[in-house]
Amino acid sequence: MFARFIEQDKEIKKLFYQKIEEKEEREKQKHLEKISEGFLGWLLEPIADVAYTWRRISEKEQGSSGENSVGWALHLWLPSSAVVINDLVLEVEPDEFIQIDHLVLNTNGIFVLETKSWDGAFLGTKDKWRMKQGNKWVEVQSPTKQNERHVKLFKKWLEENLPDLHERIKDHIHPIVIFKRAKWVKAKDCSMPVVIGGMEAVGEIRKIKGENISEEDINLIIEAVKNAKPLDHDEWKKKHSKEKERNRERYQVTTGKTSNGKMYVRILGTKEDAQKVAEEYKNQNYTISEIRQDKKDKNVWFFYYS
Repeated sequence: MFARFIEQDKEIKKLFYQKIEEKEEREKQKHLEKISEGFLGWLLEPIADVAYTWRRISEKEQGSSGENSVGWALHLWLPSSAVVINDLVLEVEPDEFIQIDHLVLNTNGIFVLETKSWDGAFLGTKDKWRMKQGNKWVEVQSPTKQNERHVKLFKKWLEENLPDLHERIKDHIHPIVIFKRAKWVKAKDCSMPVVIGGMEAVGEIRKIKGENISEEDINLIIEAVKNAKPLDHDEWKKKHSKEKERNRERYQVTTGKTSNGKMYVRILGTKEDAQKVAEEYKNQNYTISEIRQDKKDKNVWFFYYS
């Protein structure tokens, strides 16, 4: 028996793609506005328009071809207990979308797969990736960092929509990057396995042992992702503003600067409260230090940010 294919609702997926296109158009306009404000903007704007559009199309084509063959390898060689969802689209926060090439659900774990159909030779060291061009190595977008973001946002989506389940399975979600057509790939000290082709991905999935996720939880995830819709932005903001108010009542947050100029955030509450505050700062693109406990007051936690 083969692994099962499950599809996201087609009409709902159309809505997601429409929202994504609208977001990309807004980003494109912002990009062009920056160009037009500069010196000789009137001359460069048409060129920038073509370049931006070409880059977005190129990114999509590089990521999409090869995904089907990987999907079929997963279907044919994973056990019948496994479920494969191809091209899953979710909106985690307003205008914050994730597009997961393949999501594999099985009793041994959940696997978030990012597929790349890039040609050539690639070298990844500590999640920084380069491609061989002639005699030079040129930096490229990091597929491991991209998939790290997918996992982070998928966990966030689970926490928002299936909070109890999220607590049970959050430590059993595994990312994998798959190069489909590359002639040579070497990954050293990267944050996740990097493989070539669907069969190697199947091997990585089978390495994880144990009955870590129940069939009931797998079915809960299937139903949730199949019917997940784009967010109502006003409702989402209303709900989360209320949560922030409740959090402020439960714990206190102060900010400041040390004598040597380091910015810090101080939280009077639990470590979990401090982690939530740190996550808010991360979402605003700040770099966060380790969360530490105050030596004198055990109810106080702090971290530095920049």
